[in-house]
Amino acid sequence: MKYLIIGSGAAGYSAACAIRKNDGKAEITLATEEAFIPYARPLISYFLKSGFPQARADIKPEAFYKEQKITVLLSKKAKSIDAKKKKVLFEDGASLSYDKLLLAMGSVPFVPPMEGVASQENVFTFLNFDSAIKIRDYIKPDMKVAVIGGGLIGLKAAEGVFSTCKDVTVFELADRILPTILDKQAASIVEAHLRKNGIVCLTGDTVAKAQGADKVNSLTLKSGKELDCDVLIVAVGVRPNVELAKSASAEVGRGVIVGEDMQTSVKDIYAAGDLCESIDRTDGSKKILALWPNAIEQGAIAGNTMSGGSGAFKGSIAMNAIDFFGMRVTTAGLINPPDDAGCEQRVISDGTFYKKFVIKDDLLKGYIFVNTMERAGLYTDLIKSETPLSSLTGDVADGINMLSFDEQTRRTKIYGR
Repeated sequence: MKYLIIGSGAAGYSAACAIRKNDGKAEITLATEEAFIPYARPLISYFLKSGFPQARADIKPEAFYKEQKITVLLSKKAKSIDAKKKKVLFEDGASLSYDKLLLAMGSVPFVPPMEGVASQENVFTFLNFDSAIKIRDYIKPDMKVAVIGGGLIGLKAAEGVFSTCKDVTVFELADRILPTILDKQAASIVEAHLRKNGIVCLTGDTVAKAQGADKVNSLTLKSGKELDCDVLIVAVGVRPNVELAKSASAEVGRGVIVGEDMQTSVKDIYAAGDLCESIDRTDGSKKILALWPNAIEQGAIAGNTMSGGSGAFKGSIAMNAIDFFGMRVTTAGLINPPDDAGCEQRVISDGTFYKKFVIKDDLLKGYIFVNTMERAGLYTDLIKSETPLSSLTGDVADGINMLSFDEQTRRTKIYGR
């Protein structure tokens, strides 16, 4: 049996391991357009920040793939799929046949149309190791850096370059940073922390156009303001990488449509990870959940069902755990419910930390924790398991009910501050 996996992220790696576990004799090939063996993508900002060797981000050392007899083809970009002949065509003119195919190419950066930005030598995206290396090799201490996008990717890029460049400004068109995972009150705490550490965040404004011949030297904002710029990082967001799936006539909505077994609408072609459309279990909506744990789970299920095992992906919840200059931000589930959703929102904060629980029909639907992590994993499990809150007792119930809750004392005891 020939298994071909396109993409070397979390989903591709997880699928290869699941296939090998089920089938010790299978021919497994993992092809990626990147020049690196599977690595932990969330670590690229730390590579930029600390300059640690790229190999430290590898999920497994190169020897692992030799031991498992998994062929890894680097710098191998897939061009199209011939589903009838069961072949994948590559840009270098080569082709590979398969019995079962997994698409796990993840996302591609979204670069909105902006005058004066295309093809400039000092304009970068920030999504993979290649982009992080290009930024690292270009920046110098005296440069002014502008980052378009105040979401997770943009802020981690800003934190990464700040270790070298001390003049970093982030632009976010929304009324707050991290608009998809924080509410206004939580975002204001994180923004104040970033400002204290030297990063300026300008919300409600963004770049309209750039000036410069071969490279950008200044920016004009939508508000009309002009700023000098030596480096521009575009981190507005990502889009699912669905073009290869379309070439095989697989059904595509917001992302690639898959069943619970991760098979697409085309027989023997599966998909997993950031390019897939998933069901958000907190509200039943269909969306792209571009999350590392989600990709790992989907990849494992795809690999298992491709190779004769069982498994079903029932949907997921949005989860994020990230830190900025030592401030931990953890969120899960529904965190900004609409006013007509019938949700209760319980909040506790002293201006330096923030806790919010979103509750509906006796179920925990979501939470936001800023500068505190107490029982975050447990609360995530309560959301996933749909455990009735009325069945909880003791400290867990007290924490959600905000009863007997001296947060400042508890933070001092746990965190020493």
